[in-house]
Amino acid sequence: MIGFFVPDGGERVKIVKVLNNNVVVSQNAAGKEVIVMGKGLAFGKRSGERINESLVDKVFSLNGSKEISRFQELLETISEECMELAEECIDFAKVKLGKKMQNAIYISLTDHINTMLERAKLGAYLKNTLLWDIKRVHREEFLIGRESVLKVNAKMGTNFDDNEAASIALHFVNAQTELGFGTTTKITKVMSEILNIIKYHFRIDYDEDSLSYYRLIVHLRHFAQRLFSKTTFSDADDSELLEHIKGKYPMAYECSQLIKEFIAKQYEYVLEQEECLYLTIHISKVVKESKKV
Repeated sequence: MIGFFVPDGGERVKIVKVLNNNVVVSQNAAGKEVIVMGKGLAFGKRSGERINESLVDKVFSLNGSKEISRFQELLETISEECMELAEECIDFAKVKLGKKMQNAIYISLTDHINTMLERAKLGAYLKNTLLWDIKRVHREEFLIGRESVLKVNAKMGTNFDDNEAASIALHFVNAQTELGFGTTTKITKVMSEILNIIKYHFRIDYDEDSLSYYRLIVHLRHFAQRLFSKTTFSDADDSELLEHIKGKYPMAYECSQLIKEFIAKQYEYVLEQEECLYLTIHISKVVKESKKV
């Protein structure tokens, strides 16, 4: 961590604001406020004092003073156990996904776990109406959500199940984009709708362990993100290639046109020619590796 903070001639971090015994606001080398976390790093400390950087475990930035204020409000109402649980789950997710996540996950997931625990005290274990959709279209994140639930149950003596794992999964999906939690739910819905169109058009059961299914899911996720961010897929003119693909995979192309019509009607979004081309290829491959019913 040495060298990350504002140079001041010493090896200690200057505290801008103490949030709790383990969390402070400091500054990075660019003078931007950052959250600094570490076990007991602020114990007995006040603003303006310094802490030994050897105690620092994590450093991350939030989007301005508003998010920092939200984080502070959250820390004032939750237990250190809850914060530690959220950190543990986030660290696990970062390793498993190997992807960059928005730092706001430290706010959203901590708040979610805190709410979970409050509900558990009342015996309120909720059903998630998107459970099966989330399991299908966000499989990696769902498995991480399931592992997170096991961690919470083991530490807090609760009885959360896959319904809560699915809810946690959406936090990790959302943390990989800048579209917002509401849009993440919409992305899940449209991906599931497209999967159902393919499934029932060909009367198949997906092999969810196959490479073709994984690639289709990745493609659909990127497509759904473009849909809700109102951007389009842009590539060179592949009209000749499209004609070739149409001839080689006529049923898959026909299915892509059903999807195009559905998306236009339900979401007022036009699938470009290039989108239909790649969708056709993905459909043909996933159908080949799926089981007829």
